[in-house]
Amino acid sequence: MIKISKIIGFFLICAGILIPLSQFTYYELKNTAEVKLTTAQINHNDYYAILEIAKINLKKELYPLGSANNHVEKNILVHEKSIFPGNKRSHLILAAHSGYGANAYFKDLYQLELYDQIKLYYASALWLYEIIEIEYQAKTGLLYLKNDNENMLTLITCTQNDSTKQTIYYAALKDHKKL
Repeated sequence: MIKISKIIGFFLICAGILIPLSQFTYYELKNTAEVKLTTAQINHNDYYAILEIAKINLKKELYPLGSANNHVEKNILVHEKSIFPGNKRSHLILAAHSGYGANAYFKDLYQLELYDQIKLYYASALWLYEIIEIEYQAKTGLLYLKNDNENMLTLITCTQNDSTKQTIYYAALKDHKKL
């Protein structure tokens, strides 16, 4: 009797862990013509990827690690510890200013919620991510980033109306499509 209750308990614990993980929204990759146009745009310029977050009308190019344009004072910063999509356990880490000014590319990130969609055009493919967690950390000069998923994208910016914190948006890869 005790053995059966242990087995049942084990299965209930497993179900409790797996059910929340399966609750992601399904996204269908559409607008093939727009994707091809974006890829052509990348191929003819000095940047190599484009980040798109439709909910906040953000579509911005990303520059290579060695580029003078890969700087938070000029653009969205691609962090040097990033592992790009297409690699095992990829984790693309992006940071940008929020607030005011011409380079405040992440000024509207505060509007994002769980399950919102992020697109990345990179390496002749469209990578589709979904926000799975939003976290706040004290602004100390040191961040502790999670790497819980196989393939992640992390967005980092200052917290709206709180100069002592930074907001971190974690997104998991949901789909990708070769262009």
